[in-house]
Amino acid sequence: MRHCSRKSVGLSGIVLIACSGGVLAATQILTLNETERLQAEISSEATNRLQVANDRIVNIFGDEGTFVTQNDEHSGQIFIKASAENGDKPLSLTLTTENGLTQDLSLIPSAIEASTVILKVNAKPMNDQSPTETLLGPFTRHQSRTASLIQVMKQAVSGELPTQKESSVPARKQAGFSLQYQATYMADDLKVQHWTLQNTGKNGEEVLEKNVYAQNDLALSIQKTLLKPGEKTDLYILRN
Repeated sequence: MRHCSRKSVGLSGIVLIACSGGVLAATQILTLNETERLQAEISSEATNRLQVANDRIVNIFGDEGTFVTQNDEHSGQIFIKASAENGDKPLSLTLTTENGLTQDLSLIPSAIEASTVILKVNAKPMNDQSPTETLLGPFTRHQSRTASLIQVMKQAVSGELPTQKESSVPARKQAGFSLQYQATYMADDLKVQHWTLQNTGKNGEEVLEKNVYAQNDLALSIQKTLLKPGEKTDLYILRN
């Protein structure tokens, strides 16, 4: 059975939903960039895996006592965990590879399950990006999966993403409320559905995200959670 947990990030009512089969904390794929410090989210409690695609990590440098590592000399992977003394403070690291690459990293310990961070070389020419990739910009490609989802949701709420009307959208129901589908915002392989939610009862009601949530939802943004009788609010739902 797949277990899901929810985490409020305090940004315009956005609630992230993490599943143990893992949408938010499973694998983060970052593009190597020796001129930037890349950011990724790791578990603060479990050991995380760090890998460079088609290469081997030979050294990793950081402040002494802030992390512990185990090296797999055969594959060139590193298994890393923040030390108890470091706690949830970001880890500033630099790794070097067998092929002569150097990459600065900022790893953010968080209350998530064990994470895999894979670094890869970007083989796509800069002028061969899709319109969506250009729109999302380097924030999404270089930072953690969680940060990417927050970015997409914020862009949808502010109307910065292209819209697409879906021909068939499964109805959503919540007792005491009516939900009406409005539009879909597209961002590469992600989409954000915009709904209006209205209190149809005779009393003030609270909108609970656990009642709105459906399978495969990645994040929810409810603009107002306490509604008077007849009052409406906007609901944004991020999905694959």
